[in-house]
Amino acid sequence: PTWQIVLLRYGFGTLFALPMFLAGGLRLPPVATLRAHLLRSIAIVITAATFFYALSVLPLAVTLALSFTSPILIALLARLSLRERPSAGVLVAIGIGFAGVLAVLAGELDRSGGATLGGIAAAMAAAAFYAISMVSLKARAGRDSIATIVLLQNGFATLIVLPLGAFAWVAPTQATLLSFAVIGLLGTLGHVALAWAYGRADASRLGVVEYTAFIWAIVLGLVVFGEVPSWATMAGAALIMAGAVIAVRAGREGPVVPEA
Repeated sequence: PTWQIVLLRYGFGTLFALPMFLAGGLRLPPVATLRAHLLRSIAIVITAATFFYALSVLPLAVTLALSFTSPILIALLARLSLRERPSAGVLVAIGIGFAGVLAVLAGELDRSGGATLGGIAAAMAAAAFYAISMVSLKARAGRDSIATIVLLQNGFATLIVLPLGAFAWVAPTQATLLSFAVIGLLGTLGHVALAWAYGRADASRLGVVEYTAFIWAIVLGLVVFGEVPSWATMAGAALIMAGAVIAVRAGREGPVVPEA
């Protein structure tokens, strides 16, 4: 069940995040900080639940393509809430990357014909709430330690989803638990990397770089599942990579000046 997947993902993530927090000799932050991370964790839980549901009813490539509308939303939310002013290069990169997403989506929908309205809506909702969570991460990354951010996200997410996950619980096998332990470890390491990155660069720029995840999806889909990508997928991936390269180069031209 979807809620059990979310619970196991963040439950194991908490087990890996807690030793890192304790090793740093850190203390729990004040109530105001906890409240901010609780709100962010709500967005994270909604992101995970809608994304996992979309994966259950849509082809993998279609789900990922739809979810990669999030960098567009990240750039827009960063401008509204963080007063970031993306450079022209970043805006061009967003457009190119999004064109790549549309190319992939058109090709995969034409080939699979398996998209459902509910799945598409879930994938788009996941993108929207992911964007909210990343912009809020940017807001906290300069104030809180990485270990604190990672622990609170996993811990709060586990507590939020615990009642729903327990209600839908199906006894997992040892192999399933081992798989989720690996997922929790990889998710925690990925969150550490994200927290470090968002503490040192603009959210709008980093959001575009996340397009490259689709390249990894193509490679892993081919190697692990034997999924041969269509020409539309390959063309879209090329555009996505080009957008990411432009975004990185635009960031090197100089820091983005926040609006007053």
